[in-house]
Amino acid sequence: MTAPELLEVRDLGVEFTAPDGSPLRAVRGVSFTLRRGETLAVVGESGSGKSTTALALNRMLPGTGRITTGTVRLDGRDLAAADEAELRAVRGARIGMVFQDPMTALNPVLTAGRHIEEALRAHGNHDKAARRARAVELLDRVGIPDPHRRADDHPHQFSGGQRQRILIAMALAGEPDVLLADEPTTALDATVQDQILTLLGDLNRETGTALVLITHNMGVVARACERVLVMYGGTVVEDGPTAEVLTRPRHPYTAGLLAAVPRLATPSGTRLTGIPGSPPDLTLLGDGCAFADRCTMAEDRCRTATPPLARVAGDVRVACLPAAGRTEPLPAPAPPVRIDRPAPGAVVLEADGLTKTYGGRGARRRGVPALDGVSLTLREGETLGIVGESGSGKSTLARVLAHAHTADGGTLRLRGEDVTRPSRRALHAVRRQVQMVFQDPYASLNPRMTVGEIVAEPLVAFGIGDRETRRERVAELLELAGLDPAVAGRHPRSFSGGQRQRIGIARALAPAPTVLICDEPVSALDVSVQAQITGLLTDLQRDLGLSLVFIAHDLAVVRQISHRIAVMHRGRVVETGTADEVCEHPRDPYTRALLAAAPEPVPPAFRTEHAEKTGALA
Repeated sequence: MTAPELLEVRDLGVEFTAPDGSPLRAVRGVSFTLRRGETLAVVGESGSGKSTTALALNRMLPGTGRITTGTVRLDGRDLAAADEAELRAVRGARIGMVFQDPMTALNPVLTAGRHIEEALRAHGNHDKAARRARAVELLDRVGIPDPHRRADDHPHQFSGGQRQRILIAMALAGEPDVLLADEPTTALDATVQDQILTLLGDLNRETGTALVLITHNMGVVARACERVLVMYGGTVVEDGPTAEVLTRPRHPYTAGLLAAVPRLATPSGTRLTGIPGSPPDLTLLGDGCAFADRCTMAEDRCRTATPPLARVAGDVRVACLPAAGRTEPLPAPAPPVRIDRPAPGAVVLEADGLTKTYGGRGARRRGVPALDGVSLTLREGETLGIVGESGSGKSTLARVLAHAHTADGGTLRLRGEDVTRPSRRALHAVRRQVQMVFQDPYASLNPRMTVGEIVAEPLVAFGIGDRETRRERVAELLELAGLDPAVAGRHPRSFSGGQRQRIGIARALAPAPTVLICDEPVSALDVSVQAQITGLLTDLQRDLGLSLVFIAHDLAVVRQISHRIAVMHRGRVVETGTADEVCEHPRDPYTRALLAAAPEPVPPAFRTEHAEKTGALA
């Protein structure tokens, strides 16, 4: 018997007011249903309306956001028309929310237990002892070890995965019927991500809580959800069972997203496939399909008529005029293109036995070793991938290689010269040769500076050129990074995440370095933008002869872009080899565990069926 509908969204529209006073239609005509115990994924690029749709469900829209059309019915009651008293009774108690960034969502001065106790008190539990007992019980339920003791620890004393578990415990405090999880695994490593998805799946089965998972990771969708809703330009473009949508996409945008997903089985030296163009400017959207300008199947009518979300096969609905007349899926994407890259040359950077220990605090004075005898080499024109969980020492290694931190022990050589502890004058020269591209394209750019000033900053710092020469160099760098030199006078807030990362790359290239250290440069980006940025890096490497250290937790991306891979665990390199060798024939148990935890954008049932048909091992 089919479970009754718990949540019914019909023709939902959300608008914001732009700085110039014009309306910005962030969500347009979104409709879907959710049954008790069901798991639904909402996927799409940044700006597609995923998070706005989720926040609209319980009227938590920020700033000028407002619901302009449609209904949101929870057990028949329309939340779009509810007053504040009714909404307070729903938020947390009927609809729980797990936010993306636990460090932002958690109060640093409150303990883990206090966070959960406050949620319990907000929902009517006024017995202090009962709240404490329930908080410990919830921490234990979400897998926090030694919950009685850890309930008194603060957020900074937990790992990233544990902080995400605390947010889930808070969301479960009110025993909600629906759990909205907004990108809960985006910043997590493969093994921790796997643990969080397992936890959410267990909670879904054991409590009957319906799960709405917002993500841009198709591997997470395949691993955790029964149905998927694909959004683009504020509308739903495809909706259906996960296995059907991911293996037989009908909408060109869905097919493009899937083609852009890096696959662990794809060999090294293969270019990631991106979707040409950029997401639409929501303030300029008119009639017609929002994807038409990026679509290879677009017809004249696609630019004038808005496609309805129509059923094409079984339970699959698609908003695409060309797809409406066909029942078969789209043709398979073109095979991956090999990267034109020369063989690596002589050794540029060499680390031998690097150590770094951070001092302990309070009673625990014993330091924490972040690097424990790390040795590696980097050649001219080579990409060395560094992988490992959070806390494995990847970012510390990046900072030591870039001389942002000084190694406690060991030797670091640049072109054969010992630069472990350089003089002030030598350090200036070393930093000009070794530059960094940072993880967060939002936090790493000064919001008060124009793009031109940001890119020119290293030129000023190293005393390169006069004002006119720098202006010409900035224009050249922006063009190299795939941006129009005319944007030099604009500020970072005017750009998307991918464009900001291009600005960061242009800045790093300014002093003409030989080594570029990329610390998680694509982890915060959508798969299509990720493909564009990795493509840009490999093109720059080929054209400029750069050597890259590419740090990431996505093994599939690292394999495709890297010549060699070093696997780090607890401050040590536990395995190193060619990218294909490490991914196909891992020797260390830790490497095997990382590979096993990496999500693939194919539902498990389909993988098993495909393996049986092809005679491969499942």
